[in-house]
Amino acid sequence: MDTASQARRAPRAVFFDVGDTLLDTSAMLDSALYTALVPLDPTRTIADVRRAVEASGATLPVKRPPFHEVKDNAAWWIDRYRRVGQALGLDAPALDRFVATVGAGHFGGDPLVVIPDAPAALARLAARGIGLGVISNWDDTLEAILEKKGLRSFFRVCVASTALHRAKPDRAIFEHALSLMGVAAEESWHVGDDATADALGALRAGMGAVLLDPHGLYASLEREGVARARTLTEAVDRILRDA
Repeated sequence: MDTASQARRAPRAVFFDVGDTLLDTSAMLDSALYTALVPLDPTRTIADVRRAVEASGATLPVKRPPFHEVKDNAAWWIDRYRRVGQALGLDAPALDRFVATVGAGHFGGDPLVVIPDAPAALARLAARGIGLGVISNWDDTLEAILEKKGLRSFFRVCVASTALHRAKPDRAIFEHALSLMGVAAEESWHVGDDATADALGALRAGMGAVLLDPHGLYASLEREGVARARTLTEAVDRILRDA
């Protein structure tokens, strides 16, 4: 067992990021846009959508508002989709329908896909009596989307950044989740895909951190005390070593 493991207590809680940890967002933009476009013009292809995304991106405001700025963030995405529709050459009535359909799918989480091994990984931890939670830089749709995707029932605690008007890696959001779960940082872990927001953020809050690193890009973080895993299954294997 490594030095970091020896300094930690047996895990009583494990928290998870959501985007690209529990839910795959990689096809979200293409899927949402193409699904909305086909009823308006069945002759269009996914290649048309991708060209429009690229063409419209050059005109966007440089910085997207953070998720906890709910209204501004939602407005940014709606503007994003309208620009894509304009790049596709949609007329005014079709453009309005396109934006409404894409927006509903986006904020309802329709294009998001559950990571294949997520349910089994979560069930393994729950079966050991370990409390599960979510800490995510997300807006106020988080719990509804987790419910729709069949994951909400796994979690005792669900914290979106909008609730505190702060985002990871801010220590306060981790501490808030720990308080809600009623556990100490040194007996808790956080699993996520972002080296700074998830791994270093959790580590600086005193928690164990597992970074999902499927391509092996962050070996240097092990010197900081971050554990790495290629999949959620491997992440759970690592955490249960301390159980």
